[in-house]
Amino acid sequence: MASSSAAESSSRLSDRARRSALGLRFMVLLMHVLFVGAVFILDPTLDWRIHGEPWYIGLYGVLVLLTLVQYFYTAGSCPGYVIDVMRAGSMMHATFVNTAALSKQSNSRNGNINSPTSRAQLQKLSTMTPTSSWAQMVMDLYPPGSSSRDWTCTYCRIVQPPRTRHCHDCDKCVLQFDHHCIWLGTCIGKRNHCRFLWYIFEETILCIWTAALCIESLCLDVDKAWWKDFVGVILLAALILILIFLLLLWLFHSYIALTNQTTYEIARRKRIFYLRGVPERVLPFSKGICRNLYDFCCSSQKGYILEAVPPSEELEARAARYTCRDVICCRCC
Repeated sequence: MASSSAAESSSRLSDRARRSALGLRFMVLLMHVLFVGAVFILDPTLDWRIHGEPWYIGLYGVLVLLTLVQYFYTAGSCPGYVIDVMRAGSMMHATFVNTAALSKQSNSRNGNINSPTSRAQLQKLSTMTPTSSWAQMVMDLYPPGSSSRDWTCTYCRIVQPPRTRHCHDCDKCVLQFDHHCIWLGTCIGKRNHCRFLWYIFEETILCIWTAALCIESLCLDVDKAWWKDFVGVILLAALILILIFLLLLWLFHSYIALTNQTTYEIARRKRIFYLRGVPERVLPFSKGICRNLYDFCCSSQKGYILEAVPPSEELEARAARYTCRDVICCRCC
């Protein structure tokens, strides 16, 4: 009875989240139509532009279409769920690591594990399950002496690889979790972070072009109704605010792409157990700018490569300042 009620509750939550995501996507589509439509309606030279500069209006229309396609493509993409990685490895749909034994140590009220299981105990338990290879592989990604309490999800009981976090909106564990984007209605993770960055870039270019059209329309020395100028000023102010937000967002995500970080790791660095002892200026998962960009944009197996936490000796070596030899040898790249 309890399991069936929990399943029904989870189903209701997923249906509600799906309806909310559809509503948000419709709202984003409507905002694009309103902003782009308002610019052309307020432009008294629209007929001349269509006949005199068809290539200019055509390119703008193509950009609008590409931006909307990229938005829906990103919104419908998979961020990289742990459960999908396990399925790809011909494993079970979840790793429970002897749920019967863990249930004795868990709190029935909040589901947290009260007493941590040692690495040796977890390894012994995992050998009794069909997913022992997954548990063993994940254990090897963490530093020796790590507690299973830190890397076992308290919600879905999945053994999480490093850089993984459970998303409460998606109700799944996401690889290289960055954040849950409410405007896209999905998580941003390892497999769709590059698509998200491209979408922000296209949206920023579209916003710049739309603002330029709006300014050009306001500067025209022609007779037009006063309310058109008033609406044009309000529209331009809104576009400038959106542009500032998009530009800062694009610069920030470009930085974390170059350094192989995530928004969650930057915001919660002191709360992530395997990052607590890492010096502030050290980027533990960075492999250099060139390799970071390749893994971010071009890796064909992206989403199924699990990153291990570097050993303490390597982190201490990275804490040293760059020398002239390091720069010549492109240590930073």
